[in-house]
Amino acid sequence: MLLALLCVGIFLIQLDVTVVNVALPTIRVDLATSLAGQQWVVAAYMIALAVLLLPSGALGDRIGHRRVLLTGLGVFGAASLACGTAPSIELLVAARAVQGIGAALLLPGTLAVITDLYVDSAARARAVGIWSGAGALALPSGPLLGGALVAGLGWRAVFLINLPIIAVGLPLAWRLVPRRQAHQERARTRLRIGKDFVGANVIAGLMNFVGLGTVLVLTLYLQEHLSQKAFRAGLELIPLFLPLAVLGPISGRITARSGPRLPMSIGLGLGVIGSLFLLRVNDHSGYAAVVPVQLGLGIGMGFLTAAVVHAAIAALPKERAGFASGVNNTSRQAVGALGIGVYGAVVGHAHSFVSGLHVLGWLGGVLWAVALGITWLTVQGGQSTGQMVRKMVERSR
Repeated sequence: MLLALLCVGIFLIQLDVTVVNVALPTIRVDLATSLAGQQWVVAAYMIALAVLLLPSGALGDRIGHRRVLLTGLGVFGAASLACGTAPSIELLVAARAVQGIGAALLLPGTLAVITDLYVDSAARARAVGIWSGAGALALPSGPLLGGALVAGLGWRAVFLINLPIIAVGLPLAWRLVPRRQAHQERARTRLRIGKDFVGANVIAGLMNFVGLGTVLVLTLYLQEHLSQKAFRAGLELIPLFLPLAVLGPISGRITARSGPRLPMSIGLGLGVIGSLFLLRVNDHSGYAAVVPVQLGLGIGMGFLTAAVVHAAIAALPKERAGFASGVNNTSRQAVGALGIGVYGAVVGHAHSFVSGLHVLGWLGGVLWAVALGITWLTVQGGQSTGQMVRKMVERSR
């Protein structure tokens, strides 16, 4: 039940990244705002989340992740209420920033509590797989749920839907999240950061740079190049998003058995192929031309996400789980945001939209090929024979 509760937390955080997008046109009309106001509704949440992830994780290591996680849930719920009742765009943007603060307090704690809960590395890898699958499930759910809520209840429901979930989740978290003594003394020692930790976080950043950038240009391709409606475009992105949710637990199980290098290598290899399929898109292509791109990147990130998160967490001592989670999530959020900017600029300044896609096909393929090389240089493979024998002896006892 505790793992399910932590998965609900990551689902809510990721959901509020995407669910608001389909509500922006209605917000613009209702609150009489400009394009800049619409952009700040999204950016305020993302900036607060990205900036505070690392300090929040380190704070949890010092004072205990239970306190930070519960505070994050409370702040997130209060900010959701403020968003849903905001009478002006200025107050909505301010409330979205506070919501991002709550998300930043909550996110590292969900992963750190999993690290505390699952002492065995294999069990932890499986749990991280389920956790990453829950977060990935929010990506396709955002546009679909948001579209249904806006059409049926209005844009305020996009934020108010969080309240009943928080109302149930907060007392459950109070009851279920174990009290752990904060690792204050160890948290003050100087960290020894090795190549495995650095490598895992570089790969995580490159993953989101290409992945989130590709999501942007595919959305533009469907809505602007093929003139699809927003809801239909959301449905047509399911081949990209669904494998992320389905393969997270599977990647976790593979990581538990063989270490993170194998699923990371599979994922990065498929991602390279997926990016290169952008080279096949031409001016007369339809939806079918981008399905292989979606499947390559979707399946690739499905294998990659849980494994790279586990690799980063496992690279530092357990008492540094909050810091490790903060660094990993900051790398993914910050570099992913950079990827969105770069991919958007390339298609915006290219001779044509399709020629921009071709440039991005090469760029994505090369970057993930580099990440594949970093994987083999820095990320550990499976367990050694000695480790496997020791575990078998321990289990037999």
